[in-house]
Amino acid sequence: MVNRHLTNNIPDTKLSYFLDIAESRARLTPKRIAVVDYSWGKRESYTYEELNNLANTIAIKLMEYGINQGDIVSVLSYTSTEYLLTFLATPKVGFILAPLNWRLSPSEISFMIDDVKPKIVFYHSELEKLLKHSIDQATHKPEAIIDIEELRKLNGRRRQVIVEKPSLELESPQMLLYTGGTTGRPKAAIISYRQTLYNAINTVLSWGLTPEDIAPVFFPFFHSGGWHVITIPLYLIGGRIILTRKFDPDEAIDIIEKEKCTVVIAVPTMFFAMTKSKKFKEAKFESVRFFKSGGGMSSLKLMKAYWDKGKSYFQGYGLTEAGPNLFYTPNESKNKPMTIGKPALFTDAKIVKEDGSLAKPGEVGELRIRGPIVFTGYWNRPNETKETIVDGWVRTGDLFTRDEDNYYYFIERKKFMIKSGGENVYPTEVEEAIRQHPAVDDVAVFGVPDPKWGEAVAAVVKLKDNTKLTLDELKSFLKQIIAGYKIPKYLWIVDEIPKTPVGKINYTLIKKTYSKKVSGE
Repeated sequence: MVNRHLTNNIPDTKLSYFLDIAESRARLTPKRIAVVDYSWGKRESYTYEELNNLANTIAIKLMEYGINQGDIVSVLSYTSTEYLLTFLATPKVGFILAPLNWRLSPSEISFMIDDVKPKIVFYHSELEKLLKHSIDQATHKPEAIIDIEELRKLNGRRRQVIVEKPSLELESPQMLLYTGGTTGRPKAAIISYRQTLYNAINTVLSWGLTPEDIAPVFFPFFHSGGWHVITIPLYLIGGRIILTRKFDPDEAIDIIEKEKCTVVIAVPTMFFAMTKSKKFKEAKFESVRFFKSGGGMSSLKLMKAYWDKGKSYFQGYGLTEAGPNLFYTPNESKNKPMTIGKPALFTDAKIVKEDGSLAKPGEVGELRIRGPIVFTGYWNRPNETKETIVDGWVRTGDLFTRDEDNYYYFIERKKFMIKSGGENVYPTEVEEAIRQHPAVDDVAVFGVPDPKWGEAVAAVVKLKDNTKLTLDELKSFLKQIIAGYKIPKYLWIVDEIPKTPVGKINYTLIKKTYSKKVSGE
């Protein structure tokens, strides 16, 4: 029964007063160091109070540029405090932040500019030519393009400025973040304040983050991981964020050690690159509570390199459209190294088989997610939104299984599963087997056309220095580990495994390239 006497006490749905985390943190812990920034070639630090004052000053400057609630502001820049400040200013003005990917070509960036139509674009001076070439190719012309270093000149760190906030709701869009775009054109996911807030709470609670935690940000800010994996959750709890211009394995190790980082999140290729650094052997990582990978599954071999340092290393999983921090890995999961853990507090998960029925423990199906941590939809793409959000559940396109203890395991991207002679072959499983060969440094497994079996298993392999490997040698080795139909029919030795702009293996490009080789095109 509803208590009618309480209905008049329901808070106003206009929530600007608590969606402004910069202001809230400045009120709670004004003198605490929030950010240490190495992106401009020297160590700079900022307190929560200084960042809020700067964000207010930037908000006023944006309004002087003509930015109003609902307008789009894009940024084409490397990671920096100024980039972070554009995010912190979003609830102060009500504009929508739409990061642009500086690793893309002008034609790809011009597509994004035409798609979201930013009113202004901030850019890093080294990326000015890239931006101008992109705008030349675009139909939409921003009203202004501004060097992000102009924000460094505002110097509002010691000057308190009051900003009259716009009227915002939990469902108001805060960001437009592009998905990977490995199939066709990329899509901009609408990230609401609701998703941002609940993902941050999910992360703080699941990972046990405290104000004493310190974390480097190795993901770029044009990627969901740059914002939602650690930056915003740590800002919310009052920890310390370490910014670098872009990932460098030697610098990463130095920063982890020097800044006494407690939580380190990166994609597997970054963790792998760190193990190849000359500094890795001597690094002790004494301050680190745990390492956690995202953007792909880490191999047991890679995990062991960090275990040998006496450190916890967990698998992570998420996507722009949901979370991205959806699961938590309790300490007992060390006995299940390949698990991504259990659904977090605000995550409802299920695994659905091809016939639409729920998968039982041990059965494989597509992971679907719902809860306050899912996105609103795709910008100007209602059809794609309807295909992805079905009855409130986000279809991830990823194949999963779970065990009797409700621990979830990533199997494969559904689109990359290989169907060979009626059998399902999961590239991740084959890659894990190939990595056990002493000559293998890195590997990608994929399917290519085959007239008899429909698809055949193929692999590209990067070898360790001064080693050799033939297909026959690999087949002989794998016979002791995996079934015959899973063993690659084709093998190519390469200098590097192609990666996407965020460091994931570019399976789409690899599959397309080598399918043509097999077909004789």
